[in-house]
Amino acid sequence: PTRSRLPPVKRSDPSITSGCEMAEGQIQDQGGGGNHQQNPSLGGGSGGKKKGGSMGWMWNMTGGLIGRIASGGGGSPNGSGHPPVTRATNSQKIISGPQSPADQSSMKRSPSTGSGVRKKAFWNKRAQARLPGTIKQVRGAQYPPLTSRDSASMLKKQPELKSKKSTQSNRNKSIDIGSSSSLPASPVTTSGVAARETGTGAKDDDMNHDDAPQLQSTEEKAKKGKPTKNSLNALLSKRAQIFKLINEPTLDLATLRRRAWSGLCPAVRNDSWQLILGYQPANRERRGPTVTKRRNEYQDHCKKHYYGIEGDSRYSTSEKKIMHQIRLDTPRTLPSVKLLQHKSIQLLLERILYIWSIRHPASGYVQGINDLVVPFLMVFLAAKVGVEPEHLDESHLLEKHLSLVEADCFWCLSKLLDGIQDHYTAAQPGIQRMVFKLEELIHRLDQPLHAHLKKYDIRFFHFSYRWMNCLLMREVSLPLIIRVWDTYIAESDGFKVFHIYVCAAMLVKFSKDLLALEEFQDLIVFLQNLPTKDWTEKDIETLLAQAYVYKYQFEGAENHLH
Repeated sequence: PTRSRLPPVKRSDPSITSGCEMAEGQIQDQGGGGNHQQNPSLGGGSGGKKKGGSMGWMWNMTGGLIGRIASGGGGSPNGSGHPPVTRATNSQKIISGPQSPADQSSMKRSPSTGSGVRKKAFWNKRAQARLPGTIKQVRGAQYPPLTSRDSASMLKKQPELKSKKSTQSNRNKSIDIGSSSSLPASPVTTSGVAARETGTGAKDDDMNHDDAPQLQSTEEKAKKGKPTKNSLNALLSKRAQIFKLINEPTLDLATLRRRAWSGLCPAVRNDSWQLILGYQPANRERRGPTVTKRRNEYQDHCKKHYYGIEGDSRYSTSEKKIMHQIRLDTPRTLPSVKLLQHKSIQLLLERILYIWSIRHPASGYVQGINDLVVPFLMVFLAAKVGVEPEHLDESHLLEKHLSLVEADCFWCLSKLLDGIQDHYTAAQPGIQRMVFKLEELIHRLDQPLHAHLKKYDIRFFHFSYRWMNCLLMREVSLPLIIRVWDTYIAESDGFKVFHIYVCAAMLVKFSKDLLALEEFQDLIVFLQNLPTKDWTEKDIETLLAQAYVYKYQFEGAENHLH
């Protein structure tokens, strides 16, 4: 039969021509025959005579493929119903089925590789994909399909379960709140205080640990009633945090100062004051023995130097003068507080002031020191009997409490006066320096007020001497003075430096009232009797905040005051 002629292949795509020529050259090398002179791109079509043997099979396969490429694809030219296959040499690229333009362009760009190399790479890739712990790519099961980089990241993100040993070692660890150290064994526990503050009775085990791995979210734990670290921090009050801080094996004094600056509650004020002033040591184990030793030492001083009213004849002349002045001042100590007029309190004040004057002969007793004992006395006695300082009465004056409170007051007063002792030496240079600095501050902060006081010949020493000598004990009520002392004790130089800025803030606060007065006597009476009877703790805190601003602006920059 006559071989059908197919239309010639357009040579616009050199890859097709090169593929046909390679196939034809292979057939000639294998010894195949055929009439290729008419058209070299033609192969044995479906109507051609089939060759027998291996050469015929090769002829049919390659000829059918060339015809398929030339005709643009279609059915199976060899009549087998399967896609035609072209077997190429190692230097040729395997061609399977019809090639799209994208595939043809990729054939031009990529270098040809041997079939043996490709098979080896293919099976290596399949073997790696089946390794344990890897993720096999599944096309169509998800979008976008996983890549090797995605699978590696997913493996890294899988949470590791805690081992039984590590979980067991963490069972007794409490939740860290503000510090990396665990809560030491002490009478005060943060979990108990938190339960009292929140009104819940959560068990300690439920709050601090779980046997299961901690993989739940914060919302899930909140729904189950188990507080997380953040929620527990929010629930714990300032009192509970200070309790925890005080009961640390070694106290962080800087942290305690920061917390005390904004005010203390009565439950922690007693210990906080004593710790910051240095009466109690920072080491928790040494506090009990140290306090007991100092209390005994004070009792020894009383037995050695104080003889009471019956032993006046045993005092020396100088000692009699000191005792006489003390006995004049003790009844004048805050006469508005009825408890201070009790006989036992009068004797307590007398012993404290006399022993202090004997131990500090450079200054001795100076009028005004008696007022400084009162805040310590009220705070320490209230802590012993468990009431608020303003609720103390004569029924709380028990001998077993007074003896301990007296010793504590003496040592804390000594710590306070050690920082301002030049206030009570000859000529009182410390007070004069504070008064002079107060005047400079007012000149800088409120020049109209400064000019107004100067106009009516009001000298700052006339009214501010008592402010510096008694630390505003006569200007503000006792509960508010205790609040002020929280900040003074928390400040490193609260009674010596910060107190000046508090006085300046007070003058600026009453500036309008003072500017309205135009008589010397009216101004003096107003300054010595400031209208603070109706003040609340909020007013005091506003005053302290303003004083802090002034200190931040002018402390350490005295040139700005001139």
